[in-house]
Amino acid sequence: MKKILFTILLSTSALLFSSHKADEGMFPLSEMKNIDLKKAGLRIPALDLYNPNGISLVDAIVRVGGCTGSFISNDGLMVTNHHCAFGFVAAMSTVENNYIRDGYLAKERSQEAQAKGLVCKITASYADVSDQVLMGTQSTNNPVTRLQIIAANIKQITDAENKANPNLQCEISEMFTGKTYVLFRYQLLKDVRLVYVPARSIGEYGGEKDNWVWPRHSGDFAFLRAYVAPDGSAAEYNVNNVPFKPKRFLKINVQGIAENDFVCILGYPGRTFRNQPAAFYKYHENYMLNYVSDLYDWQINKMEEMAKGNDSLQIKYAGKIKSLANTTKNYKGKLQGFRRVGLTQKKYQEEKEMQQFIEADANLNKQFGTVVPEINKLYDEVIANAPRNLFFDYAYSVAPTLQMAAAIDNYKLNYLLLSNKTDKQNFLRTQVPKLKTTFQRLYGQMDPAFEIAGILKVFADAHKHDGNNKVEAIEAFYKKYPTEEAREKVLTKYYSKTKLSNKTYMLKVLADSSSDFSKINDGLVELSHSINLELNYYDEIDRKREGTLNALLARYADAKSAFKQKQFIPDANSTLRFTYGYVRGYYPNDAEYNKPFTTLKGVIEKEDGADYELLQVIKDLYAAKDFGVFIHPTLNDLPVNFLYNLDTTGGNSGSPVLDADGSLVGVNFDRAYTATINDYAWNEAYSRSVAVDIRYVLWTLQKVAHANQLLSELNIAN
Repeated sequence: MKKILFTILLSTSALLFSSHKADEGMFPLSEMKNIDLKKAGLRIPALDLYNPNGISLVDAIVRVGGCTGSFISNDGLMVTNHHCAFGFVAAMSTVENNYIRDGYLAKERSQEAQAKGLVCKITASYADVSDQVLMGTQSTNNPVTRLQIIAANIKQITDAENKANPNLQCEISEMFTGKTYVLFRYQLLKDVRLVYVPARSIGEYGGEKDNWVWPRHSGDFAFLRAYVAPDGSAAEYNVNNVPFKPKRFLKINVQGIAENDFVCILGYPGRTFRNQPAAFYKYHENYMLNYVSDLYDWQINKMEEMAKGNDSLQIKYAGKIKSLANTTKNYKGKLQGFRRVGLTQKKYQEEKEMQQFIEADANLNKQFGTVVPEINKLYDEVIANAPRNLFFDYAYSVAPTLQMAAAIDNYKLNYLLLSNKTDKQNFLRTQVPKLKTTFQRLYGQMDPAFEIAGILKVFADAHKHDGNNKVEAIEAFYKKYPTEEAREKVLTKYYSKTKLSNKTYMLKVLADSSSDFSKINDGLVELSHSINLELNYYDEIDRKREGTLNALLARYADAKSAFKQKQFIPDANSTLRFTYGYVRGYYPNDAEYNKPFTTLKGVIEKEDGADYELLQVIKDLYAAKDFGVFIHPTLNDLPVNFLYNLDTTGGNSGSPVLDADGSLVGVNFDRAYTATINDYAWNEAYSRSVAVDIRYVLWTLQKVAHANQLLSELNIAN
């Protein structure tokens, strides 16, 4: 089930846009030429933002893991969000050196710390490859075969592109489901280092209480630097590497912006689903969002309970708790938005009107008359089995060791299907390295005590299912171990005896590409085997459904285009996009107006020693009204955060907010709670995004961190 839903989530459909006003739309670079940006308020030529035949501000934008960042110096210095760097700071923190709490500043470049595992990407070029990807799909009516053809074509194209461009990473992104595909070529930066990350009391001021909330007072920013080999090529971390020289870096507007000013963002938004069918919305509103937020809440509470009074565990769990809390609060905001707006009902009404429009035209009815009914029939199956399939989607997520066991079991299942010696050798040669990669990803997350509790939790939830949603593997486990005590005891036994969490043993076994795991004897592998057999059975059914939907959603987009008679752009899919609008407040509720700026005064007023812990130096600076050149001329205070009506989503975290001259005035980091529904529907009335004002960033560098070397690099007077 996970495969089909993630494919739908990652695929994009259509989104209405207007070229003469700020409106919903995360515009692909190719669509920017259709927007009258001068009329919207841009003062520089549009080609300065994006020039397909030359250097432009787009060349200063970089994808930072799952976030966005921008180059702000000729020596590869990047600015992004504190929460985007948080996991890397957590990884290098100890009880003795608690960089999560205290922040991290490299006073010289030799002290810049490796952000282990972080890879950054710069979009080098792109090309439409739809015809090549879909070649051969017209010759089959088998939905699974269709997907296999598409997957094989994508692999063939990307393999050829990667061979022809050894210094780039080439990927194909689906822009319109089953219809349009674009090849993106990325320059990789593999050596990224932490330069400055503010103390948590600055970077996460307000904690989860303020997350997705306005008014906001967070210094959610961080500085990183990209390094390359001396010859300029991408290279892993090495002390001999040199700072990367970007083609373009952003200038900073120290004066900042004011209410109603034009602003724009270039970044890598993750996912939006605005033109998915109504049944997709129904599934999300009634099942997926609730299930995930409840499961994540449980995980957060369990980790906090286990870490109470234990500094080491608090550091270990900090990044995970932060990530889960961010998602669960976002999902709850989405659920509120669904209900307040009546979004699912509106989608069904729109589809009803579209169906009537189609049926009134014989030609359209012949092309599209069955599309919506067929989609609804498929989603009826998805919804009927939602509880069972959500278990399969998330069961392994609470237990990385069990997840590794499941990977080994699937390896064994596939290996044992092979009878030809050559096929077996090829399988071992290609699959063992993949298992090693999986282990290296999961090893640092393994935590027996938490995993046992997590398995008991998801098994107990699944045991409550009835009818077709019963999971046979769980029912068998409960029959064999009928009490909670017995189940916990056997899981404890499995974890105490497993070698899957033994790093030395696993790396030794996985170093041999001829390793045969078919005879491995491990309780967790046996447990995962019963789940995998059932999961793989349903995956086959889901695969067929996915292939059918792939073709139907392509026709659905065409049908909606005919119905709307408007131009469309694809939903966000983690590729580079542009959005624009204005600095504006809004009314979240009746008679309640939210102004577009917060100031240091609000930071001081919020202090309570818990979520709003405040450094003494900030209190002293405020008391002295020491705002320097960063004071807001009309607010007579230091601006901290500001609001704007741009169209953003997850992945836009860290995106530069640019003014009408293309200068950096803020760093995007959040949305207002009412805007969490943006992924499904954008609205000028309630869709607001949040940035940390560049004046607060610079003030913190100057007055709090005394990071004079960074200010000099940015050409900011100390």
